[in-house]
Amino acid sequence: MFMRETFKSPENRYRPKMRWWLPGAYMENDEIKREIEWLANAGYGGAEIIHFFGIPTEDVEPEQYVRYGFGSDEWNDRMKAALETAIPLGFQLDFTIGPLWPIATPAIMDREDDRCVHGLHFGTRAIIGAYHGQIPGAETIDGERPRKLVAVTAARLYNGAATIGKAATLDLESAIDLMKAGCVDILTERIAWSPPDDGEWYLFAFWSQTNGQMNDSISAPVVDHFSKDAVDAITGYWDERLLGDPYLRMLYEKNAGCLFCDSIELNATMLGGMYGAKPLAVSIWTPELLREFRERRGYDLTPYLPSIFIKGLYQLSVRNADEDAEFDFEDRSANRRIRNDFHLTLTEMFRDNHVRVLREWANRHNMRLRYQTYGLPTELTNGLLEVDIPETESLGFKDSTDGYRLQSGAVHMKNLEMYSIEVGAVMGFGYKQTWTGKEYGLLWQLHRGFASGVNQAVLHGMSYESTSASGHFRDMFKWPGMSLMGSMFSNEWGARQPISRHSRGIADYIARNQYVLRMGKAKVDLAIYRYHIDGIHHDILTEPTVYEQAGYSYDYVSPALLNLETAKVGMFDGQPVLDADGSAYKTLIVDTRVHSDGSWRWSPYMPLDIADRLLEYAKEGLPIVLVGEGASGVLSYNGDYNVMEREDDELRQKLERLRTMPNVRHVPNQEGVVEALRKLSVLPAVRTPASSPLIALRRYDQGDNYYYVYNSSLKSEFQGEVVVGGRGRAYLLDAWDGSVYPLEAESAPDGEVAIPLRLAANESALVLVTPLDLGESEEKLKMTPSDNPNILQLDNWTLTVNSWTPGSVPFETRIEKIELELGEGLKDWTDIPQLENKSGIGCYRTSFVLSESEERLPEAILQIGQLSDTFRIQVNGTPLHAVNQIDRRVRIGKWLKTGVNLIEIEVATTLNNALLKLDPHRKPEPHGLVGPVQLLY
Repeated sequence: MFMRETFKSPENRYRPKMRWWLPGAYMENDEIKREIEWLANAGYGGAEIIHFFGIPTEDVEPEQYVRYGFGSDEWNDRMKAALETAIPLGFQLDFTIGPLWPIATPAIMDREDDRCVHGLHFGTRAIIGAYHGQIPGAETIDGERPRKLVAVTAARLYNGAATIGKAATLDLESAIDLMKAGCVDILTERIAWSPPDDGEWYLFAFWSQTNGQMNDSISAPVVDHFSKDAVDAITGYWDERLLGDPYLRMLYEKNAGCLFCDSIELNATMLGGMYGAKPLAVSIWTPELLREFRERRGYDLTPYLPSIFIKGLYQLSVRNADEDAEFDFEDRSANRRIRNDFHLTLTEMFRDNHVRVLREWANRHNMRLRYQTYGLPTELTNGLLEVDIPETESLGFKDSTDGYRLQSGAVHMKNLEMYSIEVGAVMGFGYKQTWTGKEYGLLWQLHRGFASGVNQAVLHGMSYESTSASGHFRDMFKWPGMSLMGSMFSNEWGARQPISRHSRGIADYIARNQYVLRMGKAKVDLAIYRYHIDGIHHDILTEPTVYEQAGYSYDYVSPALLNLETAKVGMFDGQPVLDADGSAYKTLIVDTRVHSDGSWRWSPYMPLDIADRLLEYAKEGLPIVLVGEGASGVLSYNGDYNVMEREDDELRQKLERLRTMPNVRHVPNQEGVVEALRKLSVLPAVRTPASSPLIALRRYDQGDNYYYVYNSSLKSEFQGEVVVGGRGRAYLLDAWDGSVYPLEAESAPDGEVAIPLRLAANESALVLVTPLDLGESEEKLKMTPSDNPNILQLDNWTLTVNSWTPGSVPFETRIEKIELELGEGLKDWTDIPQLENKSGIGCYRTSFVLSESEERLPEAILQIGQLSDTFRIQVNGTPLHAVNQIDRRVRIGKWLKTGVNLIEIEVATTLNNALLKLDPHRKPEPHGLVGPVQLLY
């Protein structure tokens, strides 16, 4: 139930968190305490602790560095200080499972350990006739390190017209396991084999080797993310070293934070580099994969191993899992199904042997598991079924609302309370990302996440305030301090930037949104069936999708989600829906996937049992829309081409039967879906004017309907009516100041409410429709001060700038006061000679006279034009707290008076322009108040 006091002053659990980069244990307990207290006072509800690099201080000798690593006594002492400070404040600390990323542990320091992540390499040789010789070696393998022979196979070169394999196309039926046939001597690494005919054949040898990828923080190898033994080493180290002290274990458990894992940044091999690696034909691997594949898929992968090698797919490269492999068989549909089986096996091993084990361990210690489960070629939603708090990110998903929905279906169908986002990492925006700007402004990023189901923000990020650095880190130690990522990626949101002075108002705004976005359960218009292997998300659409443009909210659902117990048809709002007690999807769409450049469309794969479920759904009255052919075929190869074809034919028959049902529509392409939905009387929960830029989300809690409505345009305001469902009275919940305003809207007999809204570009609104009486509310909200307001242009400004400048040491900032008479012209600081290359806090003052005859003063609005970045206002000496930083229209009538009035506007900037002299790669950014500033009354 909505609580006005909680909305006004949200509890810490609703507040945003901060990613906090720490320099190993080279910290002071007093400084840890100071920074946690600063974060709490600035409005944050918690921090995510990351052991970044161990950055030694000048008073520590090199031979002592080992004392300051992850899990050391020194580290544990620092964590004890952090927890002892945070717990009384109700400030929750989350902890990465190991230092930095990808996951590593001090329990495994040998990169040849089988518990490290592996790559599978292949060597090949073309032969005609009998072969007696050495097993082919792999060019991609590191010859100086141990490797293990996994399999030796052969296949005939395909002599037909197909040229599917990028290097060669092979005959599917000829594929043979030569080790199983007894043709391989493992000790001498030789083959003795005669092909059954005199055609051209290819021999393949598959070699496994640990990938050599290291965690830079502690120089430890990255662990195998598919191995339970690897996870046991991680949790065992926690039990022994981090939780070994009973008092410290008590603090961790009392804190009740999260164990956190970042995105899975694994490379099958490091020979091509890490990020932007040279694409190599090496596959991700794990020692038990062939055994687990047989148990899970029911056939042997070995003869078909040549088809899993898509160059670059397993190296964090931007590759498509549907591309052809280097060596593929002549039937593309069979190749893709074999790879489906391989990738699904990886997915299930990751889920069962890694994620589930971590979650169960964390839960035993009163922690939850928060995990970014993407980055591998896996089926994303399947792994999420074992995560307490799924997390997405603005960087990897390119600020795409469509991309965020890849995980929202799992969040909603599993009835998880939170869907988290790592928000704010933008390359090249260190010290220049703003809160409110239109170019990667943090609120722009966050609003897009909120509109897609996200309801917890973790800001990227803040560095610990080091006071010294030695060794090669000394060159990085420059004003305004040691920035562990901020000089490359945005942002340093801590106290070292002027905009930090306005953090509290922004944090309160985020917290109020997150409070409302966790009320009840999300109710989503559409469930869109999707089965896809997601590596790095190259085909995400950033522009509004067809469904968003038509006003629909939607989630992506996969076979894993449709196999949940909740995935059944029930009734909600008087109509059949899927998952009635949860998301209450009004229809299921079997859609095509469209590449972001429009170059191709692809129908998803569908298991037969899911087709049966669709038939049951349709019989029970759920509207269904099939796009194109509906499905490319069954998901699995099934170990036999003929079995696969028979199941494909059975699937086609089921889909044909589905098309004949009265509540099912079949359209040729995505563009026809919206019209089909109208004919099925499936309307969006939030109906907006045609072609509006609004994106909306609904949550429902025991008769209360909450709506988040976002104007995704960065150019135009929206003003008009939106129609929402619900009975009772409509209220606007102002997330900026915590006020609750009744709206001039009445519930119609059919349970719909027409609500007037005005939203500036990039602005959002929270609306509640409830049958309950919320009691006394604030005064009636006016869209404008009057139909024909008087307009007073405010000129003749003075400006006092507290300019932030370097001190005598890198972590010290000095304040230089600059006073200016601006006269009638407000200008960007970059256009004012005295403020060139300056950053800081600017206080603008002006006065004006209002006559006693004015009758419209109570309705007066101060309309502030362009500024960067955030602002505060005083009217006649009265501070106006928590004003709207996006719309910048502030109701000030109650504080005005006849005679002379004084307006003060305080503007905080980023530190970017003050760093121009220190960093020649930077460019000046807009700073200060540009205006115009007008009084409307």
